[in-house]
Amino acid sequence: MRMKTNLKISILLLLMISADIFATDYGYFITFTDKAGTPYTIDKPEQFLSARAIQRRRKQDIPVTATDLPVNPNYVNNLQKLGITIKYTSRWMNGCIAFSSDAALMDTLDKYSYVKSVDLTYKPSSSGSAKLEKEKAGLKSGGTNNPYGSAYNQINTVNGISLHDRGYKGQNKIIAIIDAGFYGADQLPAFDHLWENGQILGTKDFVDPNSNIFLEHNHGMNVLSIIGGEIDGSFMGTAPEASFWLLRSEDVNSEYPIEADYWICAAEFADSAGVDVINTSLGYSEFDDPDMNYSYSDLDGNTIRISKAADIAAATGMIVVISAGNEGNKSWRYITAPADARGVITVGAMDKDSIIAPFSSFGPTADGRIKPDVTAMGVSNAIQLTNGSIGTGNGTSFSAPVITGLMACLWQSVSDMTARGVKDLMLESCNNYSSPDNSMGYGIPNFKTAYNTSSKSHAKMNNDKWNVYPNPFVNQLILTTKENIAVDRIEVSLYDITGRLKYKETITASPKIYLDIPSYLTGGLYILHIKENDIVSQYKLMKNP
Repeated sequence: MRMKTNLKISILLLLMISADIFATDYGYFITFTDKAGTPYTIDKPEQFLSARAIQRRRKQDIPVTATDLPVNPNYVNNLQKLGITIKYTSRWMNGCIAFSSDAALMDTLDKYSYVKSVDLTYKPSSSGSAKLEKEKAGLKSGGTNNPYGSAYNQINTVNGISLHDRGYKGQNKIIAIIDAGFYGADQLPAFDHLWENGQILGTKDFVDPNSNIFLEHNHGMNVLSIIGGEIDGSFMGTAPEASFWLLRSEDVNSEYPIEADYWICAAEFADSAGVDVINTSLGYSEFDDPDMNYSYSDLDGNTIRISKAADIAAATGMIVVISAGNEGNKSWRYITAPADARGVITVGAMDKDSIIAPFSSFGPTADGRIKPDVTAMGVSNAIQLTNGSIGTGNGTSFSAPVITGLMACLWQSVSDMTARGVKDLMLESCNNYSSPDNSMGYGIPNFKTAYNTSSKSHAKMNNDKWNVYPNPFVNQLILTTKENIAVDRIEVSLYDITGRLKYKETITASPKIYLDIPSYLTGGLYILHIKENDIVSQYKLMKNP
């Protein structure tokens, strides 16, 4: 067995009380009413975030808020005294994953002032129905263009090779893969360089902390190969020089909402560890108990717990990439959670000829937003197989990691940009950006175009030209400048802290401009973009309610 890297970070990532869960116990998510009395404070984020996580936020002007604080440990202790086993706590959802065989006890928890809600998320003795793409056996070597071999098409269809040619292969970026297991990733040839160069930072199994993550399901290993794999002269992933956390949240022996809650804990761990990009080739809609199924109306980004957590993950300054789902030719048809989250990049699948795959899930979200966001190759993608050869696999599970790796490379090329800015660069490069639809979203990214655009705008950033006031503002902004305006019209845009475009208008250029801001914008932090041809100015503003 190859020696594995065990990176220990001296921070409170999450609270794991016990992993000894009886087979007869039911699983629950208990939400607390508040965080009053917690010993943690936003003034001392080093108590629960790593130095790299704090740096990532500061670099993007993202504040640490009460959402980031760990739960009140007294609430956890109180539940334990009742005989309830607490497996993990969740900072973002202010709750915990709990197990108990006493249904009557769980039904009475709402009488305690600190308990907001109790959701049943797992029933024991299930048959299992996890939806994961299958690998296809058979050797696929050499091919169209060394050093990519049979992986050439999946990278070339989005013009990602141009980033590699410039030396951007994900170095100094950390990617977390949250998946079902990484069978053989400690031994298979596509990952030799990751181990030799110390690029595997660590592993964590949220389903069974006592398991060997390299003896679990192979799906995460397949995904890792698309991003970080490399075999000299015959195979290369999209970000072979990135570093990785390998996190298991999916239990292939069953399909229950508790797995989505494990995902939340994994995403919080990724945030705490200072991860830059998360890849999730998982999605949830139907479960072993039909009473727990999500409905299409739930897919509004605000209802399902995992989707809310995915949005929070993006708001911490990480790029979060989610597979759209493989329901396009099934009765469900639509995307699955957390692909409905607003701040994430949801990825559909196409073939090498840029034709949408019949299985690729459709949007829109329940509240009418465009999904997927983009589309990449997810038909006959080259992947590392468990038998040591390179074979193929189908699914949005395999189109999402194509985008994940190249987003890390693009961010490497513009390292001082925010996650939101890098996401915008990618979206604006898509072939259907001006007229998105709910099958391919904004279309197929062109990472060469995104890089070229960043080079132009990045070289001509001017944040001193305009005076923008009042700040904070309510419903009007005033822009003034004494410098020459070389264009007839300028473009102004407002983005919220998660990178969502909230307001955009092209207006006549003038030394003094009045902007009437829509009343539907909520209070909070916004970024104003003022664009004059290829000159861009950015200003951080606060809106009062």
